[in-house]
Amino acid sequence: MKRIAARLSACCLVLFLFCCHRQTQQLPASIFSYRLSLSNDSSLDFEILKNNKASVFVFLAPDCPLSQIYTLTLNELHRRFADEGIGFYGVVENSNYEKREIDDFITQYRIGLPIALDPHSTLAQFFGAMVTPEVFVVNSKGNTIYQGAIDNRTPELGQHRTIITEHYLQDALIDFIRTGNVSVRTTKPVGCFIESGN
Repeated sequence: MKRIAARLSACCLVLFLFCCHRQTQQLPASIFSYRLSLSNDSSLDFEILKNNKASVFVFLAPDCPLSQIYTLTLNELHRRFADEGIGFYGVVENSNYEKREIDDFITQYRIGLPIALDPHSTLAQFFGAMVTPEVFVVNSKGNTIYQGAIDNRTPELGQHRTIITEHYLQDALIDFIRTGNVSVRTTKPVGCFIESGN
């Protein structure tokens, strides 16, 4: 029995180490190492992000009410900052959605951002994204300069302000364009939990 128990323990240890090794292999050391498919059947080579002054990644889910609500704001910010060298990209963990669902989401809400598909949540894991919508802004060196909420419309799940008083993402981008720094680098995102694919 002792010999069997020892073998089982050894097998469990090997399996654990293998899984850990496999997990670390899935996550590139740099954001620029990524290449993801886009919803329009093209692809996004993250090397091009070096040409942006900053890049905004917004994690979205087609069936998340808050993702739907914020599409108008995201479209407006995308248009406003396009001439400032700021790239906007939506990200959908697509293993839980049919392509038709994602396409319908883009069409219904007239989303103007390129939508990157993250089937195994590797980009979500890279950033540490937990909910949708959640925003990450990286500079041309690949450093995260802001992460969190778009604004304070939803302080907690089920709560909604009639008047938005804090525009976190907009202010972070204005700060960065004017000074090269961001005064408020982190805020608390509120939204639907990201369901990771296998």
